[in-house]
Amino acid sequence: MRSGYCAPMLLAASAIAAAANGDLAPQDFAYGMPIQTSAPGAAYRLPVPVEVYRNVAHEDLGDLRIFNASGEVVPYELQQPQPQSLAPPPAHPLPLFPLRGDPQTALDGVRVTIQSAGAAVNVQAAGTAGKSSAINGYVVDARELTVPVLALVVHWQDGEPEFSGLLRVESSDDLGTWNLVKRESPVLNLHSPDAQLVQGRIEFPATQAKFWRLTWIGKSAPFALTAIAADITPVHESIETSSMIVMGTALNDQRREFTFDLDASAPVNQINIELPESNSVAKLRLLSRKRLTDPWRPITQGEFYRVKDAVSERRNVAIYIPRNSDRYWLARLEQPDASMGAGAPKLLAKWDSQNLVFLARGSGPYLLAYGNGAAAAANASLGALLAGITVLPAHAGPAHSLGGAERLLPSAPGIHWKLIILWGVLAIAVALLAWMAYRLSRELGRVKT
Repeated sequence: MRSGYCAPMLLAASAIAAAANGDLAPQDFAYGMPIQTSAPGAAYRLPVPVEVYRNVAHEDLGDLRIFNASGEVVPYELQQPQPQSLAPPPAHPLPLFPLRGDPQTALDGVRVTIQSAGAAVNVQAAGTAGKSSAINGYVVDARELTVPVLALVVHWQDGEPEFSGLLRVESSDDLGTWNLVKRESPVLNLHSPDAQLVQGRIEFPATQAKFWRLTWIGKSAPFALTAIAADITPVHESIETSSMIVMGTALNDQRREFTFDLDASAPVNQINIELPESNSVAKLRLLSRKRLTDPWRPITQGEFYRVKDAVSERRNVAIYIPRNSDRYWLARLEQPDASMGAGAPKLLAKWDSQNLVFLARGSGPYLLAYGNGAAAAANASLGALLAGITVLPAHAGPAHSLGGAERLLPSAPGIHWKLIILWGVLAIAVALLAWMAYRLSRELGRVKT
């Protein structure tokens, strides 16, 4: 008889578990994207698409799911990018030698002397021809470096005249054959009554060479470079990034403040402003907020520029900021009587791509579903499971509607049938336990009498 008691209890427990799990289906999410895989595998890695940040209900991406062809949720992990150091590595000062007149002709007279292994080296331009000519280029002796270089930083004395020009960068191991490293890089020395804009850093892909040649394109600087330093390639892997560009809207007729709506909650860590006109410089303060009703909070400030001549246009680089998921941004002019020019500026937001890694349980095709205001996070930890497993790349296809935008809203008050079923089954189980206890007590009473 006791085995008969256990059967309804097991049935009740199974019903409770089924009701409690309440597995989500693709139609429970607002939108979805088909996942395209290149080859059969045990696990895949998918960069989180920009559209997901625009249409999730939870900023932490907790309302994501990966479904297989049978509509079952498969295990997945949302992997955050590894943080990388933003501080530039120590710069190595290098010997710098001016080239007057034609740079190639000047190099024909260069004499290289190595006094002894590991001792001092000397690079000299022989002859006196052209000593009074303008400096059109420089040779840099980098033989002491045994690692690649990712940037050269040039310096000149304070108080030099204003200048905007371009330098071409070449590398060589014998001073005879030169390889183009960067066709043109901006060098700026601009001043205003209350600010200055100095740009002397020349970045390029990591390159290792014994010698470098810098040549002015077009006009030469009206001053001599006094020093140069090499930045060594930092020891970290590059991180894949995502970005978006949005147009600004002026807040008033004075056009001193512009707002930007990213229409997304992306984890931005680089920000930039593209000025609407060339030959413009603006000192801006950038602020952000999560909701339209929130107060603005300051994030960063900097000088943004576009300088154009007959050869090319130079622009400032993006500014690194702490991770920021705010949707709304504001750019405010800091200088009195300054202007950004006609038109509206653009805001470039950039962030380190997050990855979805999921196990290929069941058959494909797989579906990325997102946008559910009532869904709880289901991000797993797959690190130990993926040890020794090759994770293959995957890509998301076009987004399409699943359950519709109403799925983004939290569950409205009303009848929760799954919850009612759960409590109903639980009540039945309690009643069965009470009945079993009553029957057991009666049987024990008979035995005693």
